[in-house]
Amino acid sequence: MRCEKEVVLTSDSSGEAWSAACWDPSTGSLLMTYRNASALPHNCVSILNDSYLLAADVTKPRLHLWPLNSQNPVENLRLSTPGKVSALSCSRNGCYIAAAIGEKLFIWQTSTGRLLRTVSKHYQTVTCLKFNADGAFFVSGGEDGLVFIWALANIANDHEEPLPRHGFSDHTLPVKDIYLGNIYSKSRLISVSLDRTARIYDTNVGTQLLVLIFRVPLTTVCMDIKECNVFFGCTDGLIRQFNLQFPPRGNEFHVSDDDEVMFKGHTGNITCLSVSIDCTTLLSGGSDGIVNLWDIPSHQIVRRIPHKGPITTAIFSSANENYRAMSFKPKILVRPLQRVAKENGKNEIIEIISKHDDYNSFLNVEHYLESNSSSEVSMKKSIQDELQIEKLKNINKELYKHLVNHLCKKTVINTDEN
Repeated sequence: MRCEKEVVLTSDSSGEAWSAACWDPSTGSLLMTYRNASALPHNCVSILNDSYLLAADVTKPRLHLWPLNSQNPVENLRLSTPGKVSALSCSRNGCYIAAAIGEKLFIWQTSTGRLLRTVSKHYQTVTCLKFNADGAFFVSGGEDGLVFIWALANIANDHEEPLPRHGFSDHTLPVKDIYLGNIYSKSRLISVSLDRTARIYDTNVGTQLLVLIFRVPLTTVCMDIKECNVFFGCTDGLIRQFNLQFPPRGNEFHVSDDDEVMFKGHTGNITCLSVSIDCTTLLSGGSDGIVNLWDIPSHQIVRRIPHKGPITTAIFSSANENYRAMSFKPKILVRPLQRVAKENGKNEIIEIISKHDDYNSFLNVEHYLESNSSSEVSMKKSIQDELQIEKLKNINKELYKHLVNHLCKKTVINTDEN
């Protein structure tokens, strides 16, 4: 694999050739395939801490886990779930996994497999789940048109009944996709629905900022990393771009043909959208089984990747070292998932991944004391360095005063002579 900044991950509903595939976006060449599993459903693929590809099974109540550098799933690890998963997401650090099963949400701790909580606020099947950039909260959207923001701290707190941080019931038809910005706790949330509206919310205070009303139902949404341009996938096979740098004056705006910048190249519903980190390339997947790479400034297709069925996943992913590593080095441990929450107070052993190669020295008391003594030496040296820096500052200060006095006297003498 060449050293690219990003790769493209795709999957289709047929699963004939592979479950998922990794592509080079600059050449369109196939870099890796992930096999020995079923087809993967929509909104059910996630990258686990730059180490694993995590995905749900389209027919069975289980998750599949592949090392990023391997075609085969992890051996001797069965990730069973209480039911068939309809939406899946994980925090960026990989510590937590959220899965939707029907109208219920299940949240697991990855390193122990512990089921932290099961929550239920939706009345119909949850269609999409997304964690925010720092993993502090996640958002769920469902066929009931409801959108909820959940604080992870409340979910993990066993002493309180978890309630959504914010809830929105503005959509009148199923929510098809959601997008979360990258500004952590103050990120913007965009939800799109078959009711032809896109709604932008402030996740911090829970207010609706803008409603965009289109002529056709919306199926997917994404933004560039600058959060200036929003791209909407529609049921008519078109991708519509809206510029947020020039927002309308009111909080409701009917988007007309004159206001739209369109990308034309699909013949079916748009199912997936993603924007490259340099904001120049748009990735799209459709029910026509085609993945397109677009040049955003010119709105032209630069590369087409055909598949054997409707596209269920098409995302840009950071091309980290585990994609091309000969020796796989995971950043996180994954354990079998609990199907039922267990009581607290049980004795548990939590494994962690250490950067120490020599575990004997890591657990050796003498080595620990020696390390501490070296730390004390470093601290003394640091204090000496600070004293030396302070001394040099005083010398510079005196030099500055001397130069200023010398220049002032010279100026006075020249003035007297004139």
